Amino acid sequence: MTPSASSPSPLPPEPERVETDPAIKEALEKYDRESLVRDALPRWILAFITVVCVLLAAFHLYTSFSGPLVDIAQRSIHLYVLLALAFILYPITKKGARDRIPWFDAILVVTAFAVGVYMLVVADRVIASGGRINHTDMVVGAVAILLVLDATRRVTGWGLPILATLFLVYGFYAKLSFYPRINEAIVLATGRQIMSHLVFITEGLLGTAIAVSASYIILFILFGAFLVKSGLGQLFNDLALAVAGHTRGGPAKVAVLASGFLGSINGSAIANVVTTGAFTIPLMKRTGYKPNFAGAVEASASVGGQILPPIMGAAAFIMAEVLSVPYTQVIMAGIIPALLFYLGVLFQVHLRAMRNGLEGIPRSQLTPIKEVMLKRGHLLVPMVVLMWLLYEGRAPFFAAFWSIAATVLICGTRRVTIGATILLTLLIFEPQLRALILGNSVPSMPTSRLTLFAVIAIPVLINAVRARLGLVAEKMDVADCRDAMTDGVRNSIPVALACGAVGIIVGIATLTGIALEAADAVVQLGRAIPYPTLQLLVTLMLTMIASIVLGMGLPSIPTYIITSTMAAPILLNLPLFRELAGDNDTAIFIAHMFVFYFGIFANLTPPVALAAYAGAGISGGSPNATGFQAMKLAVAGFVVPYMFVFAHNMLMIDATVGNIIWVIITGTVGVLLLAVAVEGYLRRPLGPVWRLLALAGALSLIYPGLWSDVLGAVITVTLFLLAKKEGSAAPVETRV
Repeated sequence: MTPSASSPSPLPPEPERVETDPAIKEALEKYDRESLVRDALPRWILAFITVVCVLLAAFHLYTSFSGPLVDIAQRSIHLYVLLALAFILYPITKKGARDRIPWFDAILVVTAFAVGVYMLVVADRVIASGGRINHTDMVVGAVAILLVLDATRRVTGWGLPILATLFLVYGFYAKLSFYPRINEAIVLATGRQIMSHLVFITEGLLGTAIAVSASYIILFILFGAFLVKSGLGQLFNDLALAVAGHTRGGPAKVAVLASGFLGSINGSAIANVVTTGAFTIPLMKRTGYKPNFAGAVEASASVGGQILPPIMGAAAFIMAEVLSVPYTQVIMAGIIPALLFYLGVLFQVHLRAMRNGLEGIPRSQLTPIKEVMLKRGHLLVPMVVLMWLLYEGRAPFFAAFWSIAATVLICGTRRVTIGATILLTLLIFEPQLRALILGNSVPSMPTSRLTLFAVIAIPVLINAVRARLGLVAEKMDVADCRDAMTDGVRNSIPVALACGAVGIIVGIATLTGIALEAADAVVQLGRAIPYPTLQLLVTLMLTMIASIVLGMGLPSIPTYIITSTMAAPILLNLPLFRELAGDNDTAIFIAHMFVFYFGIFANLTPPVALAAYAGAGISGGSPNATGFQAMKLAVAGFVVPYMFVFAHNMLMIDATVGNIIWVIITGTVGVLLLAVAVEGYLRRPLGPVWRLLALAGALSLIYPGLWSDVLGAVITVTLFLLAKKEGSAAPVETRV
């Protein structure tokens, strides 16, 4: 909610007021298709939605602890229930009815549920037959694909369904082109082959993407929903204000910090821009930042949240599953690049504030850090539980379950806390209780399960102590838990549908080999260049452009899957790229990180810079000008992927502590010089010559090697001496 002009307080509005603000709702619906839902349905339909959401959430929570069902069953329940909910919640067009469900949508809802039941019934037969299906199965498969494409169009817009449709058409073309003559039998056989591959086995709709959505992502979205109910968003805002609000250009730094943390959790850069930007953008404008810059700061920080560990907008789970690497490896690899990205944004924000003489918020108007932590600091405990369990080697879905449990225990009312404690204790003793009931021998309790009592006891103790001391904050009652489960499942709909549509693309790519053919075509362009290093740089640039184009207008998860399928093979076909990586596994990992980063930054890159456009909608700036300004702020993010191609120490792969420290030092100074080059300021305005020198120093420090680092250090010292020297004859700029 935009602060009133008559109110001197800079403090953010409470989350509930932000979420219900009509202006924010309008901005969300304009720039974020996922927010365009039927919000005036009859009470009985809303009650039905709530029941389905709570049941599905409970199903995923239970299977995260006790273990999932067989692949097809687990994934089918997840996909087709969410598919049915999509037809209930999302109108057929933007102007469709919001207060009722038309008859044709009611038919689609029933059809989606029916397809899900059909999949559960025929799963054993299809598996036993090795994937062979009959005509009825083929028709059901075609219906399933059409339902997923239409629901994805409603939720995410036209881009992804059109791309999936083109791949589907290409799949039929590629298979039928093998035959000199085509008849009805060949067409039907081809249809059965494609439908079996895309619908009935774990390659298409039920492939890796939906597998991760059904096992990991929905649980972390539920975790995020519980955190929102607990007041964690307000804690991040208050902490950012307390830490950076008083510094020069403080409101912009608050936007960077708060949006980064929240963006990593909620997985939607556009929604994060609109909700967090509702208070940070007006605050930046009031401090003196121009509308375009204010919107760009919020957009770049929110998009950066998608690459910020530990959650990375949920794409980290997909990456870990696709690459068959531990989840902890992915988040460790993302730490230094994310740090350099945010330092780059903060450096530019600080330099802009210095150049324009902008001040921070008076300390008298800010809540001290101690008071902020006393009020809501306990909300960080679930995040600590999450990190502890992950680094203990527990599965991500298991860690998510117990992090949700810790959230409820530490924020719940007395009634909720007692009920959750009893339920969790029963779950811990479930194998022993089952054995007693069935009359079997009681298994021993492993130590790993006994440690879970700490996850119960510590939050409960903190909750009790806070209540005794009168430290009042948000309390979660039964209704809040129900609403968190409902919100979590509803927020999972766009992710699941996007994963389903991407499954069509990936399924056709694996069936036809089109991804390798496209990669070979790009590599052939690069091979026209005789010098290997220059060839690699050109190929990296072509891959960057391809990743940005493929990621335009898409959420982070389908962006990663599409770019890793279509763009990553380009790099893997280059001998020098593999040589720099050292081994095949490292080469694949670096290639996937490279394309993922640039796919994410498509949300900042005009002409489809949706996050920047959302920021401009709040700031009142020009959409394209805001987009280009966001690209300037995120310039470090466009350079960092090149850094870890040439120095994979940045990803903490095969790196010593000394290597990592040196990469952080040179990388930090490099992004500082990059910010100086972009802003044209270092204690004084800099002319073109000195800005080019700063750019050269930045690139020297970014490029690995002793002599390049020495050159970068010399340039750095020169620039800082120049900044201190008064009356230098260096050319200057006077723009503001």
